[in-house]
Formats: sequence, C-alpha cells, structure tokens
Amino acid sequence: MEPVKPRELQTAARVADGLVYAAGFAGVVAGALLFRDGQPAFAVVAWVLTFVAGAGLRLASWATKAIAQILIRTEQTLEEVRDLRGPGTATPPPRDPDAPPDPYRRWGGWH
Repeated sequence: MEPVKPRELQTAARVADGLVYAAGFAGVVAGALLFRDGQPAFAVVAWVLTFVAGAGLRLASWATKAIAQILIRTEQTLEEVRDLRGPGTATPPPRDPDAPPDPYRRWGGWH
C-alpha cells in the first residue's frame, strides 16, 4: 500500500466540493418537482436529505484539505530539518560485527 500524496487528497477534496453542488442542485430539482405534484411533505424530506448529504460532503472536503495541508507542512519541516543537520552529520556506518569493541571509536575504522 502506497502512502497517499497531498496532491491526491486535494483532488479528492475538489471532487467532494463538486458533489456538494450536484447534491444541492438535485435536491432543489427533486423538491420542486415533488412540491409541484402536491406532495409538500416529501419535498421537504428531499430538501432536508440533500442538505444533510451536502453538509457531510462539505465536511469531508474540509477534513481532506486539512489533512493535505498537514502532510505538506510535515514534508517541508522534514526538509528543513535535513538542511539544518548538514552534510557532515550523517549517521555513522554500521559497525563490523567481527571488529574488536572500541567504545571510544579511537581506531576510526581505517586500520
């Protein structure tokens, strides 16, 4: 499983935003048709259900955008930390298991 990229999350948020408008339009049309046919109770139910669906999609879009921003800022922070460490502060290579113990690293591994 590959990690989710911020760009993919932003695309999903845009799709959810589009679905919010589609659900709103569908609710208005369905409610208007039901109201015109003399069923105002069903029209109100259609309007309420599509409003709830749109609000849920809007909330999902908002949360997805927030997660994408968190991922972007985390990547930026990691890059800044790598820059602060500099090129000479890399972790030392793993020690040879057959080499004698040297807790002070005075031999340097070049003998």
